[in-house]
Amino acid sequence: MSSVFAEGPSLIRLSIGKGKSAKEAYGLTALSEIVAALKRLPKEISLKYQTQALRKAAKPGQEALRREVAQLGQVTGNLLASVNKAERKYTNNKAQLPVSVIVVGFRRPVNSKSQKGATPAFTGGTVLKGPNRAYHSHLVEYGTRPRTAGKSKVVARKRVILGGRIQTINLRIKQQSSRRILSSFKTRGPFTGRGMYPVNFIASGTVAGSPARRPLRKAFDSSKAQMQSILDVEMRKALTKAVREYEQKYGDTWGLSQ
Repeated sequence: MSSVFAEGPSLIRLSIGKGKSAKEAYGLTALSEIVAALKRLPKEISLKYQTQALRKAAKPGQEALRREVAQLGQVTGNLLASVNKAERKYTNNKAQLPVSVIVVGFRRPVNSKSQKGATPAFTGGTVLKGPNRAYHSHLVEYGTRPRTAGKSKVVARKRVILGGRIQTINLRIKQQSSRRILSSFKTRGPFTGRGMYPVNFIASGTVAGSPARRPLRKAFDSSKAQMQSILDVEMRKALTKAVREYEQKYGDTWGLSQ
């Protein structure tokens, strides 16, 4: 969620995704006069009050994500523990305008050495639990396909027309292997073997895929209207507070009214 000070129809954005892949879900054009005024403020003041407004607007989204993850049921609890928000402030855009961004999602995973106080998720196991061990967040959101252990081999090539262009498609088969692979599992078995994972978490042969559960998408959709409403109110409050601080520091508001 970000306030975007730039020309165009969307001045305030709610979006889902990351980086260039983020898809704008709502553009709040009603705050154009608020944005125009905040643009004229010193960057440090503008960013300060933008961030305060965004924190309040992001809270329902973060709470919704926690609810969605909690409804999935817990195995280690790592996914729920990793729900978090991150704040960023940017001034190095093309227009050199202050932009505050708050991202709600799952905390970035790190290795166990850098995680202080990590403890085993289950008695006798080496799988750790903690707030930054949600390595599986992408799999939970988007699901997995059926998989078979072994190497893929090209057996034929076929020329096809896709989107008006001739392309070559490789036809592959999976060469069976006795190598075991990590897979989705429905029930937790006893810990055993290398890495102390559950027996039914390490499989051989073909394993079924896991459905996409979409906790992030569901949380965003369910909280979007509330975040939008809060953002509208809080951005107006932010401008009032920002102007007050400007007056206290600089003694006039002439630059804001031109």
